[in-house]
Amino acid sequence: MSPSILYRAVPVKTAPLRFLKHVARRSTVHVGIDIGKNKLYVVIRWTAPRAKHATYEQPWFVENPNDLAVLMKKLLKIAKQNSTVVGIESTGSYGDPLRQALADAGLTVYQVRTKATHDYAEVFDGVPSQHDGKDASIIAELLAQGKAKEWNFREPTEEENEMKYIVAKLRDSHKDIQRLQGKLEGLLARHWPEITKILPLTSLTLLKLLKQYGGPQKIRTDREAVAAIRRFSFGMITGERADRIIDCVKSTNGVRQMTWDCRYVMDVAARMLDIHKDISRHKKRLTELVGMSCVELQRMSKLLGAATAAVVWCNIGAPHFYHCADAWLKAMGLNLVEKSSGEYQSNVRISKRGDAETRRWLYMSALRWVQESPVKQWYQRKKEQTGKKIRGAENKRTGGKAVVAVMRKMMKGIWHALVHGHAFEMEKLFCEGSSKKKDARPGSKRFRKRHKNKSVSKTSISTVKQQ
Repeated sequence: MSPSILYRAVPVKTAPLRFLKHVARRSTVHVGIDIGKNKLYVVIRWTAPRAKHATYEQPWFVENPNDLAVLMKKLLKIAKQNSTVVGIESTGSYGDPLRQALADAGLTVYQVRTKATHDYAEVFDGVPSQHDGKDASIIAELLAQGKAKEWNFREPTEEENEMKYIVAKLRDSHKDIQRLQGKLEGLLARHWPEITKILPLTSLTLLKLLKQYGGPQKIRTDREAVAAIRRFSFGMITGERADRIIDCVKSTNGVRQMTWDCRYVMDVAARMLDIHKDISRHKKRLTELVGMSCVELQRMSKLLGAATAAVVWCNIGAPHFYHCADAWLKAMGLNLVEKSSGEYQSNVRISKRGDAETRRWLYMSALRWVQESPVKQWYQRKKEQTGKKIRGAENKRTGGKAVVAVMRKMMKGIWHALVHGHAFEMEKLFCEGSSKKKDARPGSKRFRKRHKNKSVSKTSISTVKQQ
């Protein structure tokens, strides 16, 4: 039955509280709040004695943040008579002042996912439309159904705050590097296209060379160019490779550089080198902060590296905040999903619903893991199996999928080791044959064997599928 709700909002300053006379004693009042930049929409959900269905009050709109004090007074008045639970959406930083005010008032706050609100829109009142008043009502309804997780505001310590600051600076630095790298690639394609076949764009030697000379023309006229190349590479580039660089300088087909073209390349290279120095300094500081932090983060840093562990800790949270390993993977966007219907069966992939920056750091860590035993052997077996299973795998790169499988397996193992206090044993986690195990899919032989003492019906199979 669809609820009967008047969605037209009234100002919180004039909103009445007459419904308190009809609320059942010792019942829980659920408050749904839809957060916007300038306005908040609040809906009260309560149940009258002997009533079969809940009642929704007319939405209140609150000027954010000017009317927060008025809203808190009314919520505290409701909380004096009944247990009050507040649910809000995860909408960036617009709701942080409200979360802080609710925490100071001692009210419990829960988070309702935006995707859940969107999917429940048509189920709620039979209409797929969405607007602020309806969203606040849906949040209150999902909160009452238990489709939310606790999200109380917690002030970080000084060390945690500094760690979050450095993680944010690292994210900005990587974005700047990607932007400048694309710009430098275009400049070299115009003036010196041959050099990228010898030195990659990520080479610090190339950046130092461009910062010093700006292009091939100045290198051609400098007799000490070979010595400069050796100095910039700390002696790693010598002999034949240095000669190839000098040869491509003399025979380049790029567009001749003018004075300001050369100056622009020098500026871009200098900026990229400065960012690399900032990244190194930030990573060093993160290592120091992790060494002074809790034992849980220190253990994680030994497995992932200090910088990667700090990124996971700041963006996703501590492992013990999640009730199971799958919930931790889901927060990172590493949970598996598929889109199958009827005879069509899609390939399984990760959802990518979590923080993309965290997955990037974990992917780089996984690339280091696959270089050593026993992860290397497990990775090779997984790569071969993935190539056989995926349709059209002969035209796809299956190595990336195998690296993601290593990420998933490693993060699950880390969760169990940290939460349950076990020692992390790489040999047991990536033992031979662990990549050959298949999930017990409903209806499969493995599923029937596991449930041989039970009557496996179609109903039970469909139930397992839904779970």
